Amino acid sequence: MPRYPRYVCADCVALATDEHGRGVQFFNTGVLGTGCAGSYRADQTAYPSDQCWINGQHCTAKEARFGGIVIEVVDDE
Repeated sequence: MPRYPRYVCADCVALATDEHGRGVQFFNTGVLGTGCAGSYRADQTAYPSDQCWINGQHCTAKEARFGGIVIEVVDDE
């Protein structure tokens, strides 16, 4: 996708973890698909970051342009 060149596919998004390997998920906070927040998958408690790791790759979650969430690999160079 030109707007999100480092976009992570839905299958890989399901593998997102915090830096300690605990599963996380991201969602919109507004009813119109705006905002971005995270929670731990196991117990739905708040995850206070937009950073995650997928198969060892550092990633970040953010609100997509027209709503929804997009996760992209971070270019750590």
